[in-house]
Amino acid sequence: MLGDEITRELRSERAQGLKHAAKIGSNVAVTLASKGIHYGGLIAHPDGTVDTSGVEGVDADLRVRPFFAHGGTISIREFVVGALNNEMGMQAPDPDLLAASSGADVTTPAGMVLSGSQDAIEAPHATTPSDDADHDGVINEVPTSIVDYVEFYLLNYFKPGRGEITADVTAGRRIFGSIGCAKCHVPDLTIEFDRRVADVATVYDEANCNGIFSHQYATAALQITTFDDGSGLPLRKTPALAPFLVQDVYADFKRHDLGPNFHEMEFDGSVNTLFMTTPLWGVADTAPYGHDGRSLSLTDVILRHGGEAQAARDAFAGLTRIRQQKVLAFLGSLVLFSPEDTASNLNPADKSNPGWPMQGHGSISLTPLFDDPTDGE
Repeated sequence: MLGDEITRELRSERAQGLKHAAKIGSNVAVTLASKGIHYGGLIAHPDGTVDTSGVEGVDADLRVRPFFAHGGTISIREFVVGALNNEMGMQAPDPDLLAASSGADVTTPAGMVLSGSQDAIEAPHATTPSDDADHDGVINEVPTSIVDYVEFYLLNYFKPGRGEITADVTAGRRIFGSIGCAKCHVPDLTIEFDRRVADVATVYDEANCNGIFSHQYATAALQITTFDDGSGLPLRKTPALAPFLVQDVYADFKRHDLGPNFHEMEFDGSVNTLFMTTPLWGVADTAPYGHDGRSLSLTDVILRHGGEAQAARDAFAGLTRIRQQKVLAFLGSLVLFSPEDTASNLNPADKSNPGWPMQGHGSISLTPLFDDPTDGE
């Protein structure tokens, strides 16, 4: 959603520049920025062309592609269909992606607008349910309905959370910003129109979760509007599309050159030097590090930085060991809701019966998602 909104704003700035250039009959310099992040600039010409040589961190078409390390895919839906084929050998015939890949503008069931008229959308390998794209004798391997469900699930899945906030963690976050890391790893970004129907927030909460393996406690909150469509059926529920502050994402949705230690040779012999800023939420639980997994620790991957991040890297290297440990303590607080805890105690742990249903795990409260909050289902 952030990538979509940044793209719309950058393209709006380009359009305004072209309109102004045509009006005054001369070139107009356009600064490209969205959500406080700068993407260089372009020159709009009166004839409707643009010079994009000054654009930074995004393709010349100004489309932010947040998926994959090199920033190659636009949407969750493309990611899902591509992964099913590339990683599992299963083809999903998807009419939405097929139409968008042919130039149509399509809105997916999860509310993502695939702008085929402006963007290059990857087509599904199977074009119809009867298409045996890999010639294995099996058709309709992943029905479109499953793609719909997976897209919705990933859109509304748990956000990474925070572990225990100690004095060292607080100090480390402050140092992290002071040495320049937050210039690219931007802490918080605002979504103007949140397409999710719920927010599942995870926090460190020792009192509620009563955990041994994890002290994470996740709470779901609905983000919907309801209305009567006059059909006589129950009220319709749709995303509220309200603003939402995404906290602790630590990303800028830009590509950067982090120096030769991150450069990667492609199969055709070309060298890829630009990679998306990795969001740091959940970084404590996602070792090894780097887009290629060649750094085994957070210290290793920080010191591996160069290029555009050389100054921040050198600032970290120049810290005293105690201050470095505080930065690492801060990064260590950016945690995921552990997979072994997602199917554990529903609602706060029952202190009178701590063994039900699983002892020593985190807790999750999903009752706000139910039509009848008294029914734990």
